[in-house]
Amino acid sequence: MGRRGVQLRGLLGTARAGHAPARALAIADSRVLVRSLFLASAIRTGLLDALADGATCAEIAAQIGCTRPERLRAWLEVGTELGEIARRSGRYRLRGIRARAIAGGDTMLNAHYRSMLDYQAGCYADLAGLLVSAPSGGRADLDDYADDIAQVSLAATPFIETYLTSLVTQTRPARVLDVGCGTGVYARIVASLSPQVLVDGIDLAPAVIDAARAHVRAAGLDGRIRLQAGDVRTWTPEAGVAYDVILLLNNIYYFPRGERVALYRRLGGLLTRPGHLIVTTLAAPGSVAAAHLNFMLACQAGAAALPRDGELEADLVEAGFADIHAQPIVPTEPFLAVRAVLR
Repeated sequence: MGRRGVQLRGLLGTARAGHAPARALAIADSRVLVRSLFLASAIRTGLLDALADGATCAEIAAQIGCTRPERLRAWLEVGTELGEIARRSGRYRLRGIRARAIAGGDTMLNAHYRSMLDYQAGCYADLAGLLVSAPSGGRADLDDYADDIAQVSLAATPFIETYLTSLVTQTRPARVLDVGCGTGVYARIVASLSPQVLVDGIDLAPAVIDAARAHVRAAGLDGRIRLQAGDVRTWTPEAGVAYDVILLLNNIYYFPRGERVALYRRLGGLLTRPGHLIVTTLAAPGSVAAAHLNFMLACQAGAAALPRDGELEADLVEAGFADIHAQPIVPTEPFLAVRAVLR
């Protein structure tokens, strides 16, 4: 029987076995998974850098100190089949859109794929144990991968920047507090929108703050942006300092639901009158991305969770805020920007 005959009979046999559409989808899913695993491993090992200018397998092995070239060659073949790597005359170079973007310095993509092997996959791999853990048990991803998490959250930056531009134009704040400032990207955006505004930023992770300060200095904004490590629930600004706008961007879900009203009240005590509190967040349910993030949050030690429909508004009202307006700002996602005023 010829090749075509064997292939045809094989396809017919697969169809008769049942669930042919599901099996076809499973094959497609596995290819997506392999690509993600390949890119994650390329970032972790530094192999993307080794491939940037093109090199032979032997040259790459020497550059990274590889003692098992047969494994490196097998890994390179995976990348070639995926289209992320091209091979010509024995030399390998980057080819895929994703690989070239990461090598070109896209920090958000870098963190996204780097987190695949640990933060994003870990909760699913450990599910059996997580389902029977003690009430205080859970993973420590929020501490272990704080930098990756901060970088991945930048996917929403273009939408939040548009929203903040409109907000600053309307409110013309003199002083802004960025709670959970992360990389400092939003503090820099606000400071760049008005030459008069002063921005304070606070974040729990000292390493993240150190990196954010470097970005602020590089932007020439260290005279108007002050960043510090600390917990806003216990932190007190300088005497006499109050804020026209407080930002709580992409982080309200790290605070347990039972503590959010108290948090809003505390932040209200730091506002001028009238003062504006801005909260941006994914809400659950509503999309695969939202459900995935909410699941990862639920698997952490503590009580992190995405807000549910109506929770933000109800909590803000209980905390004494008024004129609450929520609007989706990211297409196809339940990603909300909520503005609340304290008078």
